[in-house]
Formats: sequence, C-alpha cells, structure tokens
Amino acid sequence: MSNFVVSSLKYRPKDFESVVGQNHVTNTLKNSISENKIPSAILFCGPRGVGKTSCARIYAKEINKSSIENDENHDYSFNIFEIDAASNNKTDDIRDLIEKVRIPPQIGRYKVYIIDEVHMLSKQAENAFLKTLEEPPAHIVFILATTEKNKILPTILSRCQIYDFNRIKEDEICKALIEICKKEDFKFEEEAISIISRKSDGSLRDSLTILDRVVSYTNKNITTEKTSSLLNILDNESFLKISENIINGDLIPVLTLFNEICEKGFNEKDFLTGLASHFRNILISKSSESHIIFEFNKNMLDSFSNQGEMISNSEIIEKITAIENSIFKYNQIENKKLLVEITLMKICKNLNESKVLVEKKKDKIKIASKSSNLGKETTVDNNINNLDSDKKQEESDLNNEISTVKNEYKETSALSLSSLKLKKSALSEKEKEKEKQEVLSNTFDNVSLNSAWKEYSSNLEKNGNNSLSSLMEMNEPYINDNNNINFKVPSKSNKKEIDFEKEKIIKYLKDKLKNGNIILEIIIDKETNKEYYATPQEKFEKLSEINPLLNQFKKDLKLDL
Repeated sequence: MSNFVVSSLKYRPKDFESVVGQNHVTNTLKNSISENKIPSAILFCGPRGVGKTSCARIYAKEINKSSIENDENHDYSFNIFEIDAASNNKTDDIRDLIEKVRIPPQIGRYKVYIIDEVHMLSKQAENAFLKTLEEPPAHIVFILATTEKNKILPTILSRCQIYDFNRIKEDEICKALIEICKKEDFKFEEEAISIISRKSDGSLRDSLTILDRVVSYTNKNITTEKTSSLLNILDNESFLKISENIINGDLIPVLTLFNEICEKGFNEKDFLTGLASHFRNILISKSSESHIIFEFNKNMLDSFSNQGEMISNSEIIEKITAIENSIFKYNQIENKKLLVEITLMKICKNLNESKVLVEKKKDKIKIASKSSNLGKETTVDNNINNLDSDKKQEESDLNNEISTVKNEYKETSALSLSSLKLKKSALSEKEKEKEKQEVLSNTFDNVSLNSAWKEYSSNLEKNGNNSLSSLMEMNEPYINDNNNINFKVPSKSNKKEIDFEKEKIIKYLKDKLKNGNIILEIIIDKETNKEYYATPQEKFEKLSEINPLLNQFKKDLKLDL
C-alpha cells in the first residue's frame, strides 16, 4: 500500500524560513524570541491557507526550545495543545481549559494553547475566557487563529498582540510550486503553474491541493491545456483569439468561439468576467511600466501590447463598461447566453463606423472642391457662393450623421437597429430606468446588512417562527469578495431550513437595502481536519521509548490505543 502524503502536509513549513509570503510576521516573531519578549496572548488573523496555524506551531516549538540551552533532545509537543473552537465552543469547554492552564509544564518553560477558529466561540465562552486571557499564569501562552477578526469581541482583541497575515502573491506561490515540482521530478509548463496560482486566490494550501489534482490528471506532465481543462479555466490564448476578432469587428467568429466555450461547460458569467479582465490587461499593456503590474511572462505581455496598438484607450474602456453592465444584469435575466451574445454584438460593432462615414463625406467635399476649381474660369461668383453654401450644408449633414451614429452605438445593439420605432417615449423611459438603476445599485456595508438581517429575524420571532429566528441569530451574514452575501450554518438540516425561507429573505433585503442585485449563499461550516503535533499513539510510543515497561503494561491489560 502506498504511503502517499498530500502536498499540503508534506510541504507544510517546519521553521520560519520555509513560511512563504509572511516575512513581516515571521521576522517579528523571531525577534520576540531572540529578545525574550514573549507575549501571553497572540492573535493570528487572515485568509485561509496562508500559514496561520503553521506559524503558531513553529512559534510554540521555538519559544520552548529557547528556554533550555543546548538541549535538542526534548520533545516539546507535550507542551503544545491545539483546540478547535468550532467544536469546543461552549462555556464548559472554556472552563475546563481554565482549569488545565494552572498546571505548569513538565519540560520547557511554556505550555502553549493554540485555539483555531476562535471566532466560533459563543459569546458566553468568550466572556468566560476574558479573565484568564488578561491575567494568565507565567507559564502559559495563548495563540488564537481566525479568518474573521471582525466577529471577535473587542475586549479579547485588546488583550492580544495582533498579526495580520496577507494573501500570498501569485509570483511567490508560483516560485514555491516550481520548487516542489522540481523536487518531485514533475514535468511542467510555467503557464500551467501560473494558472494554478491564480486559481488558489492567494492560498498556498489551496494551490498545493490543486497541484495534487493536476498531477494525478496529467500523470506528472503538467501542461497548460490539461490544467485549464481540469480546472475549467479559459486560458489567455482563447481570450486573445476572441479579442482579436472583436477589435476587427468580425462578429461571426466571435459568436462561434463563444458557442464552443459554452459547449465545453464554461459558465457565461465567468466568461464575461474573464473577458473584462482581458481587455483590462490590453489597456495596461499600453503603458511603458506595465511589467510592474503584470503577472504574465514577456511573450504574453507582447501579445497584449500588439492588440493594444490596434485599439484606442477610449474604445477599450467602452467595451469594459458594456461587459460590466451585462455582468450587473446577469442575475436578473433568465436567458444568460442571449445576454452574452448581445453584449458581444455591442462590443464587436465596429467603432470606426463613424470614422468611415467621416472619410466618405470628406472625399465628397474634396471632389466637389476639385470640380469647382476646374470650372473657375467659366463659373460666375454666384455659383461659387452656391458651392460654398453646399459645402457648409454637407458639412452640417456630416456632423449630424456622425452624432447620430455615436448615439446609435451607445443606445442600441446590433439586434435593436430594426426596432427603433419602439423608442418613441425614450426620454421618459430613460429617466425611469435611471431611477430604477439608482435604486438597484445602492451600496451597503456589513453594518446595514446585519441590521436588516436582525429585523427580519425579529419579524419571524413575532410571527411565532422561533426556530428559524434562532438559526438566523446564530451567526452574522457578511459580504464576500464578489459582493454577494454569505451566511454560515453548522449543518445540512440548518441549510435546508434557511433555503426554504431564502427567497423571502432575499426579497426583504432587496427592499430594505435598496439593491436588486443581492445574492444570498448559505454555507455549511465544515469542521476541518487538524494535524496535531502528537497523536495518542505517537505519544504512547514516545513514552514507551522512555519507559519500556509501558509496552508490557499495555500487553497485560490488553489495551488498544
């Protein structure tokens, strides 16, 4: 049987030097150890998979190691205790912890308690923990870790040294993944590694998990094509083909490529988001300092630059704006594919149409001018004056036509050109639409969201639905990175209960917060597997090495550890 170990565990940092992308934290921790300035309570906060728990374990080991000089043979894992606050979040659990912290360590100077997901503690448990946290015994160090600092009581925050962990940069993740691939003797393409790093969203642990999937799928030959296929990601080459046809005004190839993408199972919204980002990259590539912002290699940067030469900045901005407007309308329209197709028609419309018309008019004026010059000798002054008048009239018509073309481009799509007669009351309709959009696009923060949420919960309680009201009061909703609303529940049954009321909740929030683009996602907060410094079996084996009689004791009593 294979002894396979997942990469996230195999390459978990064992010392501060191997921690990726958190130098501001690791340097501070190392200095505190060297200067013997050990705080009694520390809070590590930041996104998932950035090294919070790993740094906590390393720090716990190092502060004990430094307390005994020239002693490398002691096992300090007996001094380190990890507690999952998600499953030990009651007042009784904290009281039990308070009783245990009174006992000093047998080896080393410090007993270290690592409390993970500390924001999951109940308010009663947090209050019970306050006194011990403020005045702990001299031999105790508490290291708290959380992904949601805003949910922790301010009184607890004030008693801790707070360290904010950052999302790891993509280039740092790429560098770490490349080193691992070389150690494991994997074949790889750098663009494929870049795709994995972008997919991980700043989490090294997530990137290692994705790497294991990709390695299994590609049989240790990590290519860009297979990686994109597995992760359901559109590569830059696909967007380059589409943008080239859009810039050239070739609608049919654009729609064909989009249809092929849909057949591969890609989400329409993800396509729009990726296309907007692609045009953003084209815009940035036109700057001489774009290499500072870009996370792509030189070849890809050159490809963006080449397309940037074919289109003006204003045209790029117009296209991005049109795409973003479609993303805003995405959740309000049933036929998603049609929406995207209309958007592609809008941005594919040749923005140089007005320029063509201008040139044609100019050519006509030039021809008229030449004709007038040829007939100068035989033409009276009145005819010349008439010609000048004709030119002025023609120029006036030209300006009017250009203005009409611009207005048609801004206000109509390729499909609506044949239905202009439906816009007779355009002014009043536009005003209504503008007012509607202002209502729909009203911004809100977590404070106003929580206020509306609690009001709905109170209404449920008044109407006798105490069960659902209590469930909604269990946690606070929050706005995620995609401006959607997330709410965590502990189990599937709780999720079903919320889902039954979900549509009514969304309708109430839309009306209360004046935003018609609200999306509510119910998330099951699953307990994560924890890696402890020593399992009971490992502790027994360690103790039996010290005292071999324990093995005979286990055998005689027929104990099963």
